[in-house]
Amino acid sequence: MNGRRSIRTLFALVACVALMTPAAAFGLGTGDDPRPTNDVLSAEEARAKAAEDARFREWLGSRTAVARPGSTRQSRVRPAVVDAPYYYMWTPSHAQERSYWCGPATVQIVADYWGAHATQSAIAGYMGTGPGGTDFSRVDDALRYLTGKSYYYYGSLSTESAFMSHVGYGIVTKHYPMVADVHIHASVWPNYVYDHSGHIIPLEAYDGRYGTIRINDPYNEGSWVSGGGATFGHVTYGHQVIWNGVYNHFRRAVVR
Repeated sequence: MNGRRSIRTLFALVACVALMTPAAAFGLGTGDDPRPTNDVLSAEEARAKAAEDARFREWLGSRTAVARPGSTRQSRVRPAVVDAPYYYMWTPSHAQERSYWCGPATVQIVADYWGAHATQSAIAGYMGTGPGGTDFSRVDDALRYLTGKSYYYYGSLSTESAFMSHVGYGIVTKHYPMVADVHIHASVWPNYVYDHSGHIIPLEAYDGRYGTIRINDPYNEGSWVSGGGATFGHVTYGHQVIWNGVYNHFRRAVVR
């Protein structure tokens, strides 16, 4: 109880400082900060991430060889995908309260799922969200602080296979809602009417039977842009759509 109270108190103080800055309160942005930055961890956090990465590598290495139908060749398939190729979570929906607050809203959604509650203004203050949006490398920091869960940033994902490995491990195996940083091309994303160069979204379900990922989008395009689409809330896309968004963003990153 004291820990939760101290978290709320700290976030409230940080939010007050952030809201006293006119640019942070009234500016416009794309949702995520376009400036390239590195994920910075303390020595303790780096050790914890190294242990998490070791578990991930062990999971990858435990994939079982399964013969493809009609073929004598074998492909490596993860046991989690063979035995339970899908996992669904239902995260609480929160609409972003400002045009550039997809980051704070996404953190609020994932934290709320774990029972940790904070306002978007407090989260924005903690992550330093400003008119240019949120530095995506701060999302894992906020989630670790709020939830106590082992969330970490993974960037420079160069292949769809690498991305899907993180999804398979994070959602299907760990049962963690994930976060992705995406560049949305409306020609690829069915519900969007306009392109968006940067958007931060929670991933809450993966179904290998149908090749789909369900997100819980904090952004309703039609509420912010004239003629925009109905994009808010629990929406299911083909996993190639989400990967397209990750791949076309300069970070090519997720948090899991």
